[in-house]
Amino acid sequence: MAGLTDLWCLCWSQRQNALHIEQLGKHLSSNRQAYADNAAGDYRLLAVDCRAGIDMLARNLQGTLAARESVRTVAFV
Repeated sequence: MAGLTDLWCLCWSQRQNALHIEQLGKHLSSNRQAYADNAAGDYRLLAVDCRAGIDMLARNLQGTLAARESVRTVAFV
């Protein structure tokens, strides 16, 4: 079984229209701290996988992010 240091997560921020990749253990620790601090958050967990799987998914989502960015840019012009 893979340990937390072997698993990576892909998160998405709607506010920033950005993806973020980090180790699962770090992600869980940050979320526990945010809960303890009653902090708001924007990132949504999309996937947990090995690093290669997360990198592939992130590449596959670039088109969606680009399309959303073009809509955001037009909306602010």
